[in-house]
Amino acid sequence: MIARGGRRTLLLMLGLAGLAACSDADERNYADAEASSGSAASENLDALAVETGALPDTAQIDPSGRYGRRYEGGSDSLCVVPDGSARGRYRFGAETRIGGEEYCRGTGHARLSADKLLLRFDGAGSECMIVARYEGDKIVMPGGLDLHCAALCSSRGSFSGVAFPRLDRDVATARGTRDARGQPLCR
Repeated sequence: MIARGGRRTLLLMLGLAGLAACSDADERNYADAEASSGSAASENLDALAVETGALPDTAQIDPSGRYGRRYEGGSDSLCVVPDGSARGRYRFGAETRIGGEEYCRGTGHARLSADKLLLRFDGAGSECMIVARYEGDKIVMPGGLDLHCAALCSSRGSFSGVAFPRLDRDVATARGTRDARGQPLCR
């Protein structure tokens, strides 16, 4: 038998536990609703920004050109040129260097699909395919890459997360892009 004061304490504790359970369920439902509406709102905001010209319509901007940057201890280079077979089909070459020893390098075929640039490498990395984000003024590699892409890199090199800012849109200049050894990166 529970003493009178103990019963009150027990009832109070059970009531508080029930409120906490309701609060947790409400919080989860709110978070789920917020996430789904946030995604739709983000897409609507992006569409409005493209419509007003605040963001470029990447589907209308040809990715051909030269991309890259130099920074203390390294450099990133990427060139994209039309392959001549069909609209939206390209050849590309990419190289990233970190110091003198670490690097990734590869060439292949690319295809533009909305705001994505699908990069399929040739040669040693032929199993490597990267779906990069194309933003009109830069190309951004994803943070996680297929394990087959390691064949393109030295032991600690990686294309993972590399952003290539656009340097120019000239196809002739892109074809003349050279890697760190002076070899043509795009043909």
